[in-house]
Amino acid sequence: MVPDKAGRTQIKHFPLTCRQLRTILSIKYPTVIKNNTLYQKTGETPISLTLLEVRGRLFGHILRQAINTPPNVAMTKYFKTEGSKQRGRPKTSIVTTLRRDLKSYNNDHWPTRLHSITDLDHLCDIAQNRSDWKHLATAIYRSAQAETSVDVAADGH
Repeated sequence: MVPDKAGRTQIKHFPLTCRQLRTILSIKYPTVIKNNTLYQKTGETPISLTLLEVRGRLFGHILRQAINTPPNVAMTKYFKTEGSKQRGRPKTSIVTTLRRDLKSYNNDHWPTRLHSITDLDHLCDIAQNRSDWKHLATAIYRSAQAETSVDVAADGH
């Protein structure tokens, strides 16, 4: 997001899907090109990385809010539920998404797990200091970005 002359924020770029990039570059059916190569050629970042960056900022905002706000109540309730599991696929919740994002980053200095209410409290403490949270969110984003660039190098293009 970039502020314009009037002080309003505008979207700097619109994340494009691989299908849209193929259309823009006039790549038709018989031509085979991998998604990572396509992103590398166009200089675009994958939407998954953009979403990871935005989610990092959102989770910091949520964790800094008061304990009685709905997202924080839901996260606390997630760890306090007892009893039998529900049938079917587990629901995607704030906690499961945050846990998945933290799992992708492995470092001794920052917590990389979210298995109990104690871990959640520790993350809330980190989020209270905005610079620490920004550092953690940036490190998670860079870790995912490095994994993506490794995938591009493995493609051989």
